[in-house]
Amino acid sequence: MSDENPENFYIDRLMKEWGMCERSHRIQACVRRVLRELSGEALLALIKNPKLEVKVIPKPDFSIWAYFPIHRNRLIARRFAPTRTTRVLVVLSEPRIEEQPLKVSEDELRDHLGHTLLYLRSPKARNECSDAQREWQDSARVR
Repeated sequence: MSDENPENFYIDRLMKEWGMCERSHRIQACVRRVLRELSGEALLALIKNPKLEVKVIPKPDFSIWAYFPIHRNRLIARRFAPTRTTRVLVVLSEPRIEEQPLKVSEDELRDHLGHTLLYLRSPKARNECSDAQREWQDSARVR
């Protein structure tokens, strides 16, 4: 386990749950840096949440994208085959993240995790980019 800081434990757990340990150093660094910004409460909302699934794909696509709500009949569900309980699917394109500046990937991940956190907290709430940004800021650790 990481040091005594519970947020570090939560981050390590998410990295493992999301399969980030098998990914490139660049993807690990991106995800870890962004997760470090979140409060313990926000990290807990992501841990073992059956409604959330994170996939890293080997194809060039959007670098990072959150799809929601996921229903079995949606084209995206047929394309990525999420679990039956998944309602939010966050997809990271390994080739795109490898080629673009790390700051761009981190900004995109913040945006899409903001959308994700907002949807998980309140699925019927308005979820525009400004709402996701506000959710991200509300979910970030106080510094």
